[in-house]
Amino acid sequence: MKSLTFNRYIITVFHLLFWIVSLNIFNAFFSRGVETGYVLEDFNLSIWNILLFSNIIIIFVAGPFIWLFKELKPWIKWVVTAFLPILLCVGIPVLDKEFLILPFILAYSIDNFLYVLIFHITIIAAVYLNTKIMIVKYLIHGRFGLYLMSAVGLAVVAGIMNYALFDLIIDKLFPQFYFISWFKIWELILIMIGYISITTIVFLLWQYGKMLIENREKAIHELSALKAQINPHFLFNNLNTIYALAEKGDHRTKDLILQLSDFLRYVLYDTSSEKIGLEKEIEIIKTYVGLQKERINENTTEVILNIQGDFTGIQIAPLLLLPLAENCFKHGIGNDKGTIGINISFVSHQLHFSTKNRIERRENPLNHEQGGIGILNVEKRLNLLYPGKHQLTFEKNGDLFMVEMTIDLD
Repeated sequence: MKSLTFNRYIITVFHLLFWIVSLNIFNAFFSRGVETGYVLEDFNLSIWNILLFSNIIIIFVAGPFIWLFKELKPWIKWVVTAFLPILLCVGIPVLDKEFLILPFILAYSIDNFLYVLIFHITIIAAVYLNTKIMIVKYLIHGRFGLYLMSAVGLAVVAGIMNYALFDLIIDKLFPQFYFISWFKIWELILIMIGYISITTIVFLLWQYGKMLIENREKAIHELSALKAQINPHFLFNNLNTIYALAEKGDHRTKDLILQLSDFLRYVLYDTSSEKIGLEKEIEIIKTYVGLQKERINENTTEVILNIQGDFTGIQIAPLLLLPLAENCFKHGIGNDKGTIGINISFVSHQLHFSTKNRIERRENPLNHEQGGIGILNVEKRLNLLYPGKHQLTFEKNGDLFMVEMTIDLD
C-alpha cells in the first residue's frame, strides 16, 4: 500500500512539473500575448524577472491544493502553506528595483499568466484525452492505425478550439483585456501534435519502466518461493541419512551433523544474496556429495565427482547446481548397480556442469511433484537470471539420464 501511495505521489509531482515547465516555456518564448499598456522595458526587466514572478503566481495558485492529499502529514501541508508568503518576500528583493514598480510587475505577470493559462486549456484537454482514452483504447492494444488517425484528429480539433477560444469566447469573459491568438490554426495544430507526441513517448517510457520493475520484483519473489521449496527437500534427505547412521550407532554421525550444519548455514543464509562465489557453491556440492555417499551402498552405486578449473572470484546465482546434483541421488540410487557422475569445469568464462545417473524403473526424473523441484526448477530460474546466456539440455537414453548445463559468467 505504501508503494502504491508513493508511486501516486511521483506521478502527481511529475504532472505538476510538466505543466509548470510548459507554462514557463510559453511565458518565455511566446509572450506577449497580452497587450496591457504597461511599458515594462522602461524598468529594464529581464525575462528572468518575469519568470520569477510568473512562477510565484503558479506556486500561489497550486499551493493550496496540497490540502487535497489526505495521505500527507499535516506538518508537511503547513510547511508548504507557510512557504508561500516567504517565497514572495524573498522574490521582491531579487528585482533590485523600487518597491513602487511592484504593482506594475504583478499586473503584467498576472495578465500574462492568465493568457498562458487559458492557452493551455485546450492543450491540457488534448493531452489527457490522449493518455487516458486513446492510448489505453488503441495504442496499448496494438491498434496503431486507429491511434494515429485519432491522435491527428484530436490535434486538429484542439487547434481549432484553441483558436476559437480566443476569437469568440475570451473577449466576452475578460472584456478589460485584449486577448488575441498569436498563432495561426496550422501552427496551433502543430503545437498540439507536439504535445501529444511528447506525452505519448513519456507515457510509453513510464509504462516500460513499470514493466521492468514489475518483472524484476516478480523474478525476485519467484526465486524466493523456489528457494523456499528447495530448502526443506535438502533438509529432509540429509536428516534421513543421519538418522540411518545414528540408528546403527555409527561413530561418523557427529561429523555428519557438523557437515549438515555447514550445509544448512549455506542454504539458509548465504543464498539470500543475489550472487555468491562459485567457489563456495562448488564446496557445498562436495559437502552434499560427501553426505550422500554415507547413505548409499558403494558396492551398488559408484559416485564420481570430477572438478576442474579455477573458480576464484567468479560469481553465480545460488542454488543452481545443487538441485541437479540432488536429482542424481534422488533418482539414481536403487538395488541394481549404477554410477552417478557429476562433472564441473570452468573454462573461458563458461561454467560447464553435467550429470549422468541410472534411472530406477519406477522413477521419472522430471516428476517433481513428490518433494522436489528438480530440473524444471533450474530451467525456470536460468530463464529468469541468465536469459540468452545459458544452455540446459537433458536426455533419457534407456535407463540413463543425462543433464548438461552451460552458463556464461562474464
